[in-house]
Amino acid sequence: MDMHPKTTMSVREMGKLLGLKKVDSYWLVHKEYFDTILLNGKMRVVIDSFEYWYAGQVKYRKVNGDPPGKRLMQESYSARDIGRMLGISEQYSYQVMKDAGIKPVLVDYWQRFPRKAFDQWYAGQTRFRNQEDRKRDAEIEENSMSMPDMARLLDVPRSVVYKILRTSLGKEILEVITLADRKRITRESFDRWYSSQTEFLKPEDQPKGVPRKYPTYKDSLTKKKVATSQGVKEVHSSGNPDYLTVSEAAFLAKCNTVRIHKWIKNDRFPVLKLPGRVIRIPKNEFEEFLKNRRK
Repeated sequence: MDMHPKTTMSVREMGKLLGLKKVDSYWLVHKEYFDTILLNGKMRVVIDSFEYWYAGQVKYRKVNGDPPGKRLMQESYSARDIGRMLGISEQYSYQVMKDAGIKPVLVDYWQRFPRKAFDQWYAGQTRFRNQEDRKRDAEIEENSMSMPDMARLLDVPRSVVYKILRTSLGKEILEVITLADRKRITRESFDRWYSSQTEFLKPEDQPKGVPRKYPTYKDSLTKKKVATSQGVKEVHSSGNPDYLTVSEAAFLAKCNTVRIHKWIKNDRFPVLKLPGRVIRIPKNEFEEFLKNRRK
């Protein structure tokens, strides 16, 4: 057993390790990426320092040995890593990190985001969810309902749901939780609230012949007007208040649909692309985009 493990290596040995020629080896040494010492008049590379540098870069690779970048992977994420974690596109990940104020570190022309900064940001928000949290959220989602869900269930406009939440009975019984930055009502509290009142009834529980007090949920999704490249056009709702059509997004942004399509092309916010070239834009994501854009 070697009681004195080797702590340095020659520049030639380092070059051979990386498959470099003599000139390239000395060029790398003079860049001062790792520590060197003079021993008996000859330059030696400190092995621990070399290995630390090697694990934090991806440009150079050992001919035989561990792949580079091990420490880099442990200490930072790429935009692709973040996209996979959050279930969004790689391009949109850059925008999310920019909005979060997390600056990338450039490593060998490769942008990396510090893991510590990302983890701290992630723990302080609920809008974006990783795979583990999405699984946990699925259980909560199954046992709760969104405001539009409650409006559809009662067949009333969504504004009526908010009115219900402001009533004394609503405040007392309905339990509101936040999931991915969206308010939801637990199904258990809804059932208790529903059985304790008679003013708001589901369509199947409505007595026949009694006129409606409120418009239906479907009728509440009114048509609007919006400017397009061809002039003023009628806006038709997507039928789902959580998602917008391109024309609805243009109405909210007070612009024409051409600009919306340009933003979509540049991955400024996530979209759903459905069969038949149908595009749906998550409303919350688009409103957040507009909010940040105005700032």
